[in-house]
Amino acid sequence: MQSPFKISNKRVEQLNFLPNNSGIYKFLGLKKEVLYIGKAKDLRKRIKSYYAKTKSQSQKVRRLNSESVYLDITITSSELEALLLEQHLIKSEKPKYNVQFKDDKGYPWIKISTNTGYPSAISFLGKRDSKGEYFGPFPSSFAIKNTLQIIQKIFKIRDCKDSFFKNRKRPCLQYEIGRCSAPCVNKISRKDYLKDIDQAMELLNGKANNLLEVFYSEMDRHSSSKSYEKAADYRNKISSLREIQRDQSIAGYSKDRDAISISHSEKIIKIGVTSVRGGWIVSHKNFSEKKALLKEGLLDSFMASYYTSDATCPGTILVAEELNDKNTLQIALSEFHKKKIHITSRFRNKDIGLMEICQFNTDLYLKRQKRNTKNLDNLFISLAEKLNLNQDINLIESYDISHLSGRNALAGQVTYNSKGKVKNLYRIYNISLTNSGNDVGSLKEVIERRFSKINKLSVVPSLILIDGAQTHLKVARKVLDKLKIEGISLIAISKGVRRKGEMDTVHNEQGKKLNFHKNSSELLFLQEIRDETHRFSISKQRKKELKGIAKSSLDSIELVGAERRKALLRFFGSLEQIKKASPKDLMKVRGVGKRTADIIFRNLH
Repeated sequence: MQSPFKISNKRVEQLNFLPNNSGIYKFLGLKKEVLYIGKAKDLRKRIKSYYAKTKSQSQKVRRLNSESVYLDITITSSELEALLLEQHLIKSEKPKYNVQFKDDKGYPWIKISTNTGYPSAISFLGKRDSKGEYFGPFPSSFAIKNTLQIIQKIFKIRDCKDSFFKNRKRPCLQYEIGRCSAPCVNKISRKDYLKDIDQAMELLNGKANNLLEVFYSEMDRHSSSKSYEKAADYRNKISSLREIQRDQSIAGYSKDRDAISISHSEKIIKIGVTSVRGGWIVSHKNFSEKKALLKEGLLDSFMASYYTSDATCPGTILVAEELNDKNTLQIALSEFHKKKIHITSRFRNKDIGLMEICQFNTDLYLKRQKRNTKNLDNLFISLAEKLNLNQDINLIESYDISHLSGRNALAGQVTYNSKGKVKNLYRIYNISLTNSGNDVGSLKEVIERRFSKINKLSVVPSLILIDGAQTHLKVARKVLDKLKIEGISLIAISKGVRRKGEMDTVHNEQGKKLNFHKNSSELLFLQEIRDETHRFSISKQRKKELKGIAKSSLDSIELVGAERRKALLRFFGSLEQIKKASPKDLMKVRGVGKRTADIIFRNLH
């Protein structure tokens, strides 16, 4: 390492003596404090770029230039050595302008205890020890609860505490509802229970396809020996696994991969990493940076740190945006992990679905961090100011229309106050046949029904949010005026180009499109309400739709004979799973082509 030299006059020509070697460089302040550390394949070219006066140079780079007085460089023998040295120095010296992402702690895991004769599967949060196998992390408590329910449904593994387990004299409710095999009272042998434990860990490790082969083999074996009850158990396990495969949305990857997304707000930057192993999503992690003074090369910096700290790295990494120096990073990571690493921002159809899941989880955590119940009062005040309302916002109602090709139409109403969701004020309105399929007519009907019978004791919102645009606002206002309802403001929010959240538009009654910063807390809050209304209404519509589906039989479907019917039931495990399958899912069954799959799907729907 050479001694630092002064660069106070900031002239590009003075840097011509710098070598063209790879290495790391440090910008130092007046007291030789470290401001920024970077790496370069060509030190001269990279450092001179900071002082080239161009219009594209960011304000943050100009700010770094104004504060830096000295420059220090270290030549390395390779790009990998430069990358590793850079990461080591950033962690040890913590420069002002370098991004320092911190892992968002507090993810829940699934723990399967290994220090007991009959292990349990439980949700775990805290410091891990050597007394168990851990799977995750999971993006939320809801995700881990859902996964544990699946584990209990398929493998009937206990979730009780050891003290409870040791003192049982009869099976508990979990056994009665089919979610535990009651090892506490010897309803299952230890050998068979541990077999279920091993299979559950196979599933949690992303090896579902291997499990399906085992289940098919066991089902056939028990069926041949006329152990029909045990054969039926394996058939039910197959059905449950097919359910998981469809809900996962990301299945069939032949190689492991990570997807990396990035979300910005005014003060917080969050990067999310969703990992696929064995064709299944096995975890999602979030990392935060609250004081990123230099936002150029954020993903580059994060990936260099993350994948040189972690012992593993998949062969494929999907990134949400182009990297500044992708080739250098690919070469360095490939050399570090001793295998070829491919980084891409160009996605296939399957990759698009994975990136959407990653981005959704990252955005969700950003919204949660930006807004909590303690500051909703302030958010309501700032929202009223942004909307230029003449009154305070106390209660917000939101409406969304949901139907399937005009069938089983309904409207969902969601309500928020300064403490968040008010679920006891959520409502569902069944839409008449006259307006079914007509969103504007449906909205008019709902507003009339909602406000035609209000009295002095009724709960009335101060703001109504509608999923739509000017036409919807005019219809709603016309109904309220007709009913002589006063004191309610109306706004609408419409989806942006390619349904991207940052392109959403908020409309007021004066016909203006309101300008919100794409990551402002007010816009994120309105989007959250809109999304919650859509979720609520579509979930109720789907339940309504399922109730109306007649129980079709495979026997009456054209092109489905005895052998094909047997193959379908064997693959999916039950008629219920066949009904839930898409044409693409149906085509996975041997002997079912596109035409047959379409015919089966149409008949069952």
